[in-house]
Amino acid sequence: MRGRTWRAGRQTPTAALGVLALAVAAVSSVIATLDAGPARAGTPVPGAPGCPMFPSDNIWNTDISSLPVDVHSAQWLASMNSSSTFLHPDFGPSGDPTNPYGMPYTVVSPGHPFAHVTFQYPSESDPGPYPFGADTPIEGGQSATGDRHAIMVDPSTCTLYELYQAQYNGGSPTAGSGAIWNLRSNALRPAGWTSADAAGLPILPGLLRYDEVQSGQITHAIRMTATTTDQSYLWPARHEAGARSDPSLPPMGARFRLKASFDISGYSPQAQVVLRAMQHYGLILADNGSNWYFGGTADAAWPLPLVDELKSIPASAFEAVDESSLMVSPDSGQAGVLDAPGPGYRLVAGDGGVFAFGDGFYGSAGALPLRAPVVGTADTASDAGYWLVASDGGVFSYGDAHFLGSMGGKHLDSPVVGMAATPDGGGYWLVASDGGVFSYGDAHFLGSMGAKHLNSPVVGMAATPDGGGYWLVAADGGVFAYGDASFLGSMGATRLHKPVVGMAANPGGGYWLVASDGGVFSFGAPFDGSAGALALSKPVVGMRVLPGGGGYWLVGADGGIFTYGGANFHGSTANDLLDAPVVALG
Repeated sequence: MRGRTWRAGRQTPTAALGVLALAVAAVSSVIATLDAGPARAGTPVPGAPGCPMFPSDNIWNTDISSLPVDVHSAQWLASMNSSSTFLHPDFGPSGDPTNPYGMPYTVVSPGHPFAHVTFQYPSESDPGPYPFGADTPIEGGQSATGDRHAIMVDPSTCTLYELYQAQYNGGSPTAGSGAIWNLRSNALRPAGWTSADAAGLPILPGLLRYDEVQSGQITHAIRMTATTTDQSYLWPARHEAGARSDPSLPPMGARFRLKASFDISGYSPQAQVVLRAMQHYGLILADNGSNWYFGGTADAAWPLPLVDELKSIPASAFEAVDESSLMVSPDSGQAGVLDAPGPGYRLVAGDGGVFAFGDGFYGSAGALPLRAPVVGTADTASDAGYWLVASDGGVFSYGDAHFLGSMGGKHLDSPVVGMAATPDGGGYWLVASDGGVFSYGDAHFLGSMGAKHLNSPVVGMAATPDGGGYWLVAADGGVFAYGDASFLGSMGATRLHKPVVGMAANPGGGYWLVASDGGVFSFGAPFDGSAGALALSKPVVGMRVLPGGGGYWLVGADGGIFTYGGANFHGSTANDLLDAPVVALG
């Protein structure tokens, strides 16, 4: 199940209602098999926080890293001179800070006047009117002679307006073509219709923005051009502008992916953000133009060294992918479910909502009022169930997770901040910020910091692989070991850029600590990478280790996922408007 939120009833933290959670989960598992319900909203449009950049399950927002290679890949790349061509960012500094290269867009102010536009191709244009005026930014500037794209967003209706060859003409506006989209909808244009791009696709969702590069995550495909194209188009494109009918030429809508084998480690951290997007979301052929030019916003903030670095990416490192398996309907941009190989994960939000990606969904507390926010989660040994824990110590059990007790309704000296389960799933521990530990089922109490002075509050815990011990970790990186948990080191005496927010145990021995800036500290466990050098849009809040080791995931408060080692990306909520921030990864 990819990218859906399923809400189950709240379980009161008493043993008597443990059976109720199982019943709710059973019903939810039936519901989860249905491909129904409204799509979640995508990441907000900058300047229009109430408007998504199309739904999160839109094809622009879909990870295609595990799709098969298209059978025409080699021919298409050859026709685009890939062996001797490097990518070219079609954006960046121009020497004139008031008119940088790239595609401008504007979020119109309330009350902006609308105008009727006369089109060169009226039969394939939406009649409007459009919020187009003398103040509307034009690609290349007001005196440009090129494509003169104009892109406008009305935040009051979440409507996207795009024009090609836009001319205001002193109040008698004209354009080659025009297209209007509801940003909350997956609807495509009528078959055969152009847009402001030759492929009949929207431009705005395919533009790179510097703010998202700075955030450390780009979660959408990128618009690109090719000189010569076939007289056909592939979903989700709706229009062709080909030179001839030739299957060796790429059609409009073709999608290209940077090969997973391409080594990005030698690039700067910001360039790696772009390269990871190209590996996971790829490029969509949307217009005729120079081969391997890809689009971005007109923004004076684009640093020239980054733009120049992106020009060093060889086109030969790409491959065309076949995304036909994602099509739900030829008239919709909605992308179907696609799971990457390997184990998945679940994101847990502070309101108790659970988001399952490549892993089973068994219920959540998301739709009900909680006495205290959810702060952590733990999985059963079978991975067919899980517990959630709230800051008041209330425990919620789903799937084959048995309710074994909680601190809900009892006095706590400090709030609960996390939990861990025994390897057999027959018990669990809760840990409070003062280092107090509460044990249930076959989880043995082995000690705590509850009555001792702490330099920083405890933020999490992890159990040893055999369940005979556990570690606690504090915000300053201090580690406390109990039972057969060996102390292997800590960050307690080291100055940290950001506080530690959690820890995870390595099945092969040792543990990792993770900080809110995505920094990872390994003790007796292999270091596979971190997000510590990136400027994140939201802080990292937790990590999860592959069941057998060999890699791990980090998760941000927006549900963005960072993969390391053998951990595969299955999806995230980084494109979603969440009711509550993500707090844990299970």
